Amino acid sequence: MILTLNTCNVSSLEDDWKLVVDSIVAVAEKHFTQNRTVVISFPHYKFLGKIDITSVSNINEVEIINNLIERVHDLNYWPVVVSQPTDVMKKRNPLTWDTTNNDLHNSYLLVTMYYAENVEQTLEDVREQIEKLENYYAWNPRAKFIILLLTQSCDVKQVIKNILGELRHKEIMNVNVMVLLSKDTGESTMHVYTWFPYKLPSGSCGKLSDIVILDSWSVSQRIGDLFLFPNKLPNDLGGCPLRATTFEFPPFIICDPKLGRNKNYSIIGGFEISMIRSLAKAMNAKLMLIIPPGEERGGVLLENGAWTGSRADVVYGEADIAFASLLSKLEDHLLFDDTREYFSDRFTWVVARAKPYPRWLGMARVFAPSTWLVGFLLLILGGILMRALAAFEVVKKDESSPTYWNIVVCITSAWAVFLGDGIPSMPRNDSFRVFFTAIMFYSHAINTIFQTFFTSYVVNPGLLHQISDTEDLVSYDLVYAVYYVMDKFFTKDFLLKLKPRVFCGPYECLNYVSMKDDYATFCGRALLEYIKDELMKQGGKHEMYAFPEDSFQLNSVMLLPKGTHLLDRVNQVLTHIVEAGLPTQWLKMIFDKRRLEAGILAFKDLSDEYVILTTNHLQGSFYFLLIGLALAQITFICELFNNLKRKKAA
Repeated sequence: MILTLNTCNVSSLEDDWKLVVDSIVAVAEKHFTQNRTVVISFPHYKFLGKIDITSVSNINEVEIINNLIERVHDLNYWPVVVSQPTDVMKKRNPLTWDTTNNDLHNSYLLVTMYYAENVEQTLEDVREQIEKLENYYAWNPRAKFIILLLTQSCDVKQVIKNILGELRHKEIMNVNVMVLLSKDTGESTMHVYTWFPYKLPSGSCGKLSDIVILDSWSVSQRIGDLFLFPNKLPNDLGGCPLRATTFEFPPFIICDPKLGRNKNYSIIGGFEISMIRSLAKAMNAKLMLIIPPGEERGGVLLENGAWTGSRADVVYGEADIAFASLLSKLEDHLLFDDTREYFSDRFTWVVARAKPYPRWLGMARVFAPSTWLVGFLLLILGGILMRALAAFEVVKKDESSPTYWNIVVCITSAWAVFLGDGIPSMPRNDSFRVFFTAIMFYSHAINTIFQTFFTSYVVNPGLLHQISDTEDLVSYDLVYAVYYVMDKFFTKDFLLKLKPRVFCGPYECLNYVSMKDDYATFCGRALLEYIKDELMKQGGKHEMYAFPEDSFQLNSVMLLPKGTHLLDRVNQVLTHIVEAGLPTQWLKMIFDKRRLEAGILAFKDLSDEYVILTTNHLQGSFYFLLIGLALAQITFICELFNNLKRKKAA
């Protein structure tokens, strides 16, 4: 609110300055929220004491300021902060986060002067005061503003318009103008002026055109009942442009490469494109999509203070909003106005899928090595016990030749039973038969289990050791390809373990992992779900594996200029969109369409699935068959040589 003391009629000036303070205090008492901070700002001392408000008294602007501060303090309704520009104003680091105080200024009272028709000096004073206020952590451009303009000029409308225009550049919209006019009759009337950014003739699409009268009353009466701080952002923007900057980032923003890269007209869809279109439709705004040139995507802050990418469009006024699944982080929260979270994505590590076991190991993998070892030892032990039982029975009953059931025959017979094959001679006594029957039952059980799992492993041999958690991840000699934004979400200790580390875009990082076995990347599951099928269809690519456990969950926000008047309305529409469940539905539709295009989405039927076993499936059996035949041939040759040796010796 700008309150102007007009000194055209000097006869009542001594009373007028009192009416000015009374009017400001009355408006503040009615419209300022109690127990919320009020800031009183006045000019640098170099601007003070240069004019006398009245020629009939010694009262000047310093006394008016002092009286105003005293009156506001005496009400004891609000915490009060007094501010004044200084010769040297050290700018606050915008990346510094004040964790000691969560206060946010609710209202501002600014005092400035206009004299000698020097508009530029008045604007300079306003700039200095705003610059000083911006250095407070609690600075709030969406607060309620009252500006007291002390002047000796009769024509103040133009200077008021210039002040409003200066405040517009700082995104300060909630400003009214109160002009105290003294008539020749001595009656003083307060006129309230303001401007509406989206209502002609005052403003058009956020641009100031003219000031309009909101209310007026005689100073001899109390202020009117009209609310002097109406909402100046209508729900319907009347077709005004909404400039939105973004970049290609499927499935959120999908572009057609045939239409060109980094071209505004190349955008053909995406989850967030549906969202921004719904947002523009709800606000009745004309959506204008912008893709910044270059490969900077979301953009970064350079060492020289310049911005790149989509964030540069917002900072330099080329766009009203930036979006592309921008992750919510402290740096953006301090430098921009971020919207409410509208989408949450789960992030995890992605590595190359482990290679499958060789099919010839299918037979060996049925049992663990220790189980195979115990099995073979039991066969040898069974053969030894069979030999002992055979020898004991032969001594007592002399039923067969003592040399027949020797140790070699017993062990080979146990092995034959284990393989389900026949033996050359059956046991003839009861104890031998009982023990032999036990071996048969044991062998039958082992064979049943073996054949069941053998078929499974022949069809699906399984995978070698798969890296599936962060402990495995850092223990392997891998190259970590990550998007530079992700570094802000890892601890310094963990980043020290991620070496070597290369930076790349999300798509390029996944492409590296699909081509190279020794690469790992970190990304959201939504991007992975969308991109993995396309990568698999390309030649020379292998399957990727995402860790089953998520490292953390990150939220997406849109970014607007700091202090923008559009924030509340955008948040309101986004809330309705999220509560309706539209983001989940849009994303599901994109994934289903993607699977159909990739030819991997099919309807399940009730028919059984069959796998035709080929030589490739049974290569392990043939390998062991060849090993067995080779051993048999070697044994046969050894026996021939042994027989020849005996004949020569005889």
